[in-house]
Amino acid sequence: MTNFGEHYNEELAQQEIEINKKTLWEMVGAFIVLTAVWGLAFGRFPTVNAIVFSVTYAISAGFFIASVILFFKADPSDERMKNFFVAGICIISAAMNLMFSYHMVLVYVFPLIVAVQYKEKNVLWLSYALEVFLLPVSMIVGFYYGICDLNLFLGSNHTRDWYLEQWEAGTLQFGVEPDPLFVILFYGALPRAVILLMFTVILCYISISSHEDAQKIANLTYRKETDLGTHVYNKNKYEEMIETYYPEVHRLAAIFWDANNLKYVNDKYGHAAGDVLIQTLSSVLYELSTDRRKVYRVGGDEFVMIIENPVETEIESMIETVKADLMEKDGQGDIPISSAVGWAEGCGVDIRKIVNEADTKMYENKKRGKEGRE
Repeated sequence: MTNFGEHYNEELAQQEIEINKKTLWEMVGAFIVLTAVWGLAFGRFPTVNAIVFSVTYAISAGFFIASVILFFKADPSDERMKNFFVAGICIISAAMNLMFSYHMVLVYVFPLIVAVQYKEKNVLWLSYALEVFLLPVSMIVGFYYGICDLNLFLGSNHTRDWYLEQWEAGTLQFGVEPDPLFVILFYGALPRAVILLMFTVILCYISISSHEDAQKIANLTYRKETDLGTHVYNKNKYEEMIETYYPEVHRLAAIFWDANNLKYVNDKYGHAAGDVLIQTLSSVLYELSTDRRKVYRVGGDEFVMIIENPVETEIESMIETVKADLMEKDGQGDIPISSAVGWAEGCGVDIRKIVNEADTKMYENKKRGKEGRE
């Protein structure tokens, strides 16, 4: 059990793991397409430089294989994983653009769309920075070794060398740009980088809005499920788990606690002191809660811990730990701090019966304690 900040961060971490899985599958799809086209390049369809394409393909394959190994071997919540995945997507996209030039111009947007899935906008800007770096590289290499942009106007499928051969032979009756690098960088890479910047800003705004919406939803969910005064689960969450979750669990144990002397503390020290008594008990239980041991506030000063598949002596250990912690806190102030406790164990389908039995035992314990004090 966690406070809202921890709860929200845990939820984000889990979402990021799922997005990493999705990104890996997107990378698989892109790499399959790249592999298919690489195979066609050796059949001279399309007409590209197979050696250059093979080098580019090998670099992409290295990033792809490393990404797969990283996903299965490293911590899935590692912050560096998403950056590596986005870099791999950028490289595979650049490899496609390198060979196919204008045919694949929309692929430049693909890494941005992948990056915007993540909540942190720095991932999106990392993707853009890699794109700006790889964009002129892929365009320059593609101009010399990939499908030439002239094919768009001439309806052909040839490389730059073919056009040079035809021009030198006198077949083509126009000149060739003497400084192609300037033309590529100024008229090709720069406008595309500016367009990608516009896409990035728009996607960044969408990402921020999505992040804010997710935070609002998480906050509402937290408030719906959590008792804000004690930070343990509330009665709503308790009823939901009783109806939908716990009946499916094989074995369960329920431990019921009720703060002693609440009325006496309220009457003598005031209701603020009564709240302190309740919060003291809840804080002790909160520290012992885990995913398998959930604590619920089911009444004003009544708390129940439900343990899934309890191990031997776990119930007794919980009761003794709470008792010892309360005794320690009891000696630190004027307010008397103690609780009555009762527990029961059984099958998950009998969860209500188990809780009622624990509740009954708790009141018997409370009655005995009251008689003893009198």
